[in-house]
Amino acid sequence: MIKYSYMLNTPAPFAWNFCPICGGSLESRDDGESLRPHCGRCSRFYYLNPVPAACCVVNDGNGKVVFVQRAVEPAKGLWTLPGGFVEVGETTDEAALRELEEETDIRGRQPRLFGASTQPSALSGAVVVLGYRVDEWEGNMTARSDAMDVGLFGHVERPPLAFEAHRELLALYDALDGLVQADESTG
Repeated sequence: MIKYSYMLNTPAPFAWNFCPICGGSLESRDDGESLRPHCGRCSRFYYLNPVPAACCVVNDGNGKVVFVQRAVEPAKGLWTLPGGFVEVGETTDEAALRELEEETDIRGRQPRLFGASTQPSALSGAVVVLGYRVDEWEGNMTARSDAMDVGLFGHVERPPLAFEAHRELLALYDALDGLVQADESTG
């Protein structure tokens, strides 16, 4: 069986040897674009797609943003934006708010999509992370779930972020927030 890896320096995700539907052996077949795992019994191709995730940039209205210190691998002990993987049956904004509450005990409202980042992932081959801005929230920040600490950090005191997707999204958030603030001050 061919291992498919779409990004350089990224470990190939697990090799697909058997059909998850019928259990039959998979073979490499051309789907018209490239070789893909295929089940002859089910007449189905399998694709290795990026895994969807969502994160939140929660601000306190005074220029500080919520960060979470991870209690689990990967990146245990390092800081991230609150977020995680999208579950089957939920929208990406629902996933962002669920993860926010699971990790911080903050209940956000009206998340606004502001960007996306696609990055290599040792776990899944690649991940697509959607960034949501959360300006309205309630609750007392408490580290929960897979977080060992949670805090609000101003721009100059922010800890380094563990994941490239979070760094990219936070930079985009800062750039967009600067444009909004400049527009409001001239308007």
